[in-house]
Amino acid sequence: MAGIDLLAKFFAGSNETGAGKRFVEFLECCSDVKNADDRDVIYQLRNSLLHSFGLYSEDKKKKKVYRFFLTDTGTDPLVSPKQGDRYYVDLQVLHREFEKAVKLYREKLNGDGELKKKFDKMFGNYGCIYIG
Repeated sequence: MAGIDLLAKFFAGSNETGAGKRFVEFLECCSDVKNADDRDVIYQLRNSLLHSFGLYSEDKKKKKVYRFFLTDTGTDPLVSPKQGDRYYVDLQVLHREFEKAVKLYREKLNGDGELKKKFDKMFGNYGCIYIG
């Protein structure tokens, strides 16, 4: 989730817009996660891990609750909505989708000067660890 967050900052070229908007727009443009509901679910999984340190998230605007169950088969769909507020997410599939997104983003960077400017703007603050 941190990797997607980081790439979304580079992609947006800004830290000013909301994290959710950046995160979902990055997935929309640079991943094979084409279903908007799946992108939202992955963002809510990110929120559950970052903000509640568990597998529960609430979207107060949509008045929606997410309870996550993680699988590791590599053959399940990325996101499987179940009864009510339950969502199953396959971690192996998520990892594969992240790797594909890294590759696609890199390809887009090489061919898009405006995207490269956005990346360069953010890299100094978020892309380096300085060791003294």
